[in-house]
Amino acid sequence: MVEKLIPFIRIKSFHLLIITLLILIISFPFYEEMKNRINASKLIINMYKSSLESSIYQYKFLPFILSQNQKIVDITTGDLDSVESGYFLQRIKYATNVATVFVQDKSGKTIASSNWDRPDSYIGKNYGFRPYFKAAMAGRLGQFYGVGITSLTPGYFISYGLKSGGEIIGTITIEINLSDLEDVWASGPDEIIVSDVHNIIFLSSNKAWKNKTLGDISARAIDKVDSEKQFVRHLLSPIALSRCYSVGEMTFYSNSKFGCALPGIFSIQEDILDYGWTILSLQSTHYYYALAVLAVLLALLIYGIILFAYRNFRNKYKRSIQKLQNQLVENSKLASIGQMATELAHEFNQPLSAIYMLLDTSRLLLERKLYPQVDENLALVASHIERMTQQISELKSFASRHRISSGNANIVLVANSSIKLFQATLKKSNVQLEFQASHNVIQVPCNDIGLEQIFSNLITNALDAMSNREKKRLLILISKEEGKVQVRVRDNGCGISDPTRIFESYFSTKQRGTGLGLAIIKGIVENSGGSIKAQNHAAGGAEFIIKWREWVDATQVPSEDTI
Repeated sequence: MVEKLIPFIRIKSFHLLIITLLILIISFPFYEEMKNRINASKLIINMYKSSLESSIYQYKFLPFILSQNQKIVDITTGDLDSVESGYFLQRIKYATNVATVFVQDKSGKTIASSNWDRPDSYIGKNYGFRPYFKAAMAGRLGQFYGVGITSLTPGYFISYGLKSGGEIIGTITIEINLSDLEDVWASGPDEIIVSDVHNIIFLSSNKAWKNKTLGDISARAIDKVDSEKQFVRHLLSPIALSRCYSVGEMTFYSNSKFGCALPGIFSIQEDILDYGWTILSLQSTHYYYALAVLAVLLALLIYGIILFAYRNFRNKYKRSIQKLQNQLVENSKLASIGQMATELAHEFNQPLSAIYMLLDTSRLLLERKLYPQVDENLALVASHIERMTQQISELKSFASRHRISSGNANIVLVANSSIKLFQATLKKSNVQLEFQASHNVIQVPCNDIGLEQIFSNLITNALDAMSNREKKRLLILISKEEGKVQVRVRDNGCGISDPTRIFESYFSTKQRGTGLGLAIIKGIVENSGGSIKAQNHAAGGAEFIIKWREWVDATQVPSEDTI
């Protein structure tokens, strides 16, 4: 069983290897397309990162510049009333294109703002808890991103301290609106999100993801957010993205149907180190799966075309080889018929002489009216003629053109018939023939013409191999066991010099041999579903072993209904 599986596994493995190679070859342009698309996404995310940084950087030093303006310092000291302060800050806002400009005293209370005339005015509100205010009061540049407590709109705050007499007496703060960037991102091919160190999404091309989180965040992070009122706490919930694994620069997220086996989304990220942020570009994997499926389908299509072309070529080649073999069989048979014709001429010489003598004697007996003796002579003549007729019939049967070894025949009967054809030669060459059959009737799936060709060729080869032996012995054994038929033809000749090549066309060990006989026999045996093997016997000489499955007439096998 295992021996039968090994060739099957080899063939299937070979086909699988071809398909794999085709997929790899065809996938190369698709891989390049995928790589170009990913590189384009990297380029886009770097461009978005640069635009975000530049949007902040262009205003980074504006609070410091404004802190040098005496009018703004006068707002803190009370030298400028609230209306004039409001108009002044509004002019700054429109001139610099920021969202809001406001001034706080040292306690964090807003004392002047560019939105003083709006319902959501910052005036009177205390933002002393904000990190940007604390940093500015400490003499540093304060920066902070968060949701406005009054406006409930997100913004980036930059603040710097206002000094009077060498002492920081308040702060000047600008608010930058980054929503315009989100609108630009939304028009792009990828989903873009920006998250902080706590994985809170504060900028996103998808509005539904804004103020959400990438996974769960720690209680400590939530407490910090609460203390700084950076985001609206009840909105902080994870988005529907479950991280699977990372490959290089890409992170994959699970698919709702197939989980991490076939991720549905992957991301490419860039860190914005100056602010502790991360910008991510998220893409669906469907496009890449479609490319992979297309590559596989193209590979299978090309494989099918190659397989079809190969089988078509092989069938044509087989038909050509079969046609050539049929011609070779015919030529081989004609050569064998020539040899047998010589043998038959020798074989017919004796009975023809006997018939002539019997007829001449009968003529004399008729003159003497010895009719009983004439009748005996004529009976002998008839027996000689019958014998010659049988030999001619066997020769005609052998000479029939053998194309396909289809059909079935009793191999024991055909072997006996073939031996009779060589009986004179065997006797003349002093060959001791031993023929054994385990049963009188053994049917094999090869017709009688093909079997006659097999036996005549093997017997001829055996006679040639034993030509230099004093004692010649030819053994033909036919056996049947458990539905398997085996034929052994063995001689005590010179043996086979190279059993591995003996069935090759034009390979011959005989001086005058064509090297076609055994190749033809092999074709006949294999075309009838059998196998043939040649080997040197341990006792000397060559041995040919032929095996078939026993042929059984299906119409004669009783069905279960008739048992």
